[in-house]
Amino acid sequence: MKLYIGVILLLLVVSCNNKQEKKEAIRPVFYKKIVESSVAGKRVFAGVSQAKNEAKLSFKVGGTLERIHFKLGESVKKGSVIAYLNSDDYRINVQKAEASKKNTEIQLSSAKSGFNRIEKLYANNNASLSDFEKAKAQYESAKAMLKTAESQVKAAQNQFNYTRLKAPFNGSVSKIMAKENEMIGAGMPVLMFSSYGNTELRTQVPENIIKQVELGQTVNIKFTAVGDKTFEGVVSEIGRSTSGASTYPLIINLTDKYEEILPGMACSIEMVFKEDENASQNLIIPSDAVAHDKGGDFVYTLKSSNEAGIFIATRKTVTLGKLTAAGYEIEKGLNANDTIITAGLSFMYDGRKVRLLDK
Repeated sequence: MKLYIGVILLLLVVSCNNKQEKKEAIRPVFYKKIVESSVAGKRVFAGVSQAKNEAKLSFKVGGTLERIHFKLGESVKKGSVIAYLNSDDYRINVQKAEASKKNTEIQLSSAKSGFNRIEKLYANNNASLSDFEKAKAQYESAKAMLKTAESQVKAAQNQFNYTRLKAPFNGSVSKIMAKENEMIGAGMPVLMFSSYGNTELRTQVPENIIKQVELGQTVNIKFTAVGDKTFEGVVSEIGRSTSGASTYPLIINLTDKYEEILPGMACSIEMVFKEDENASQNLIIPSDAVAHDKGGDFVYTLKSSNEAGIFIATRKTVTLGKLTAAGYEIEKGLNANDTIITAGLSFMYDGRKVRLLDK
């Protein structure tokens, strides 16, 4: 009898434990209400300033970098010599070419005198035709040699001039890539030269925005380094191709020249877009709200239950569109004003009770 009572009590304990194990805690979840996205209104994009004209300067000839005249940030006028190479060898080549030219001029003068003398003798039948033609050939050869010598002088002079690196426009040295007394090869970048006080802005806009941007469109700009001052600019260039990041480049010119704006400054660019009646409205959800399995892509929506503050997770299969910076576009499966779970999908199943987290 005692054994029978013990068995019954044991079964009751196991049954109670099973009921406790089956009782599942209500999981708190993050959520988001789906709304239609529209291009219309104000949009802000991150940008950076850059020099409108910027060039890597290099020498056309090689040699030892003797001196750089300007320091970083110093103003340089167009045509000023920024740096120069040791030009001793090139000066010697110029002198050799000029000496060769002088010898050729002497030879030409002698050949011309000889030709004039033979020409007179030939006219009086005192010289043969062969002597005349020989003197003429020597004279023509001397003239050709002089032209070659003049070209050599010019080439040597150009090589000498190339040892001077000049500013292509008004600007400043923004980066120095070589040091004095270093051997520099022809075409090797020596410094970066940027236009001064003539700055433009570069930014990237997503694919659903680019078609709404127009050349000449006015924008407002704020720079982190300048404070609360607002600058005005206009869209000057619109990129029509992308490198694969689903964003397109824009170039914006400031309407005025501002000395306080330097290349490399971060800024925010505010653009205003009007409502386009022909533009489609997109449903976009965070990428973390989408789960994947053998059945395809799906999300969990929230449905009210009979209990206060408790919701039921409902699995819904969706058809995904493009992946944007804001998340996935939804082509099919969801409606505006649906509420979805945005985190912890691995713990979810269809019909699970959850409660909402406000933060």
